[in-house]
Amino acid sequence: FPYTTLFRSLANKGFSILASLTYTTIAFLGYPLGSALSILVVEEVDRRLLIIISAFAMATFGVALGSATSPFFIGTLGILYTLVSNIFSNAFHVFQGEIFPTAIRARAAGSAYGLSRLSSAAMPFILLPVLNKHGAGVMFAIVAGAMLIVIFDIGLFAPRTTGRKLDDIAA
Repeated sequence: FPYTTLFRSLANKGFSILASLTYTTIAFLGYPLGSALSILVVEEVDRRLLIIISAFAMATFGVALGSATSPFFIGTLGILYTLVSNIFSNAFHVFQGEIFPTAIRARAAGSAYGLSRLSSAAMPFILLPVLNKHGAGVMFAIVAGAMLIVIFDIGLFAPRTTGRKLDDIAA
């Protein structure tokens, strides 16, 4: 979740530094809630479906957060976004371990994770100029667009893994 960009988008909307930090901190409450909920759902719900649903929820909550001006909605949407992004991340990491063949699993999952960290590091350099020039709505729409790409990619190309043996998935 682009917390730097959330903080900046709130500041651009006229919120004080203290209020922006407060709302960003409130959004962090979604992390333990998302982790707790992940314990319940990652093994029970098809991981492909869980990734798709959580990516869609991230897109929806992100766009709503980008246009929110009420402190209640900013806090609520921030928590919801963080919660579903944590479920997404947990389901995706389990999924990564399942879709790669055993012989290259560590290298492939590590490479995918490393690339995701590099893209996360690059995001502020892409999103902050968009935020400054076009506003929070456009910035969060770009993030939502990325989530839609994930939805189509996983939905169309990823194998079903939940409840299947790794050898069957690899075949």
